[in-house]
Amino acid sequence: MPEEEHDNERQKLYQQRLQQLQMEQQKKELLKRLLSGAAYERMMNVRISSPELYDKVVSSLAYLAQSGKSMGEISDEQLYRLLGKMTEKRETSIEFRKK
Repeated sequence: MPEEEHDNERQKLYQQRLQQLQMEQQKKELLKRLLSGAAYERMMNVRISSPELYDKVVSSLAYLAQSGKSMGEISDEQLYRLLGKMTEKRETSIEFRKK
């Protein structure tokens, strides 16, 4: 019985990894369709350096593509500006008021 459980666990892990690879392939295909060559290369660098930012940008681009808005090909400069907007941190300030 324990060996069967081990095989089932291994099969589940294999299926999860396969799904992850398929999702990553779909993301790359979407990016290739929407981005210029230089912009695509930039996104591959972002994927390595900041996976969270990569997923955030891919989700945004996928949403725009699904909404049917005709964007044309996104240049490296446009992508650079988009990345800048997504990474800029809003400054928070705390104000103390005396009564």
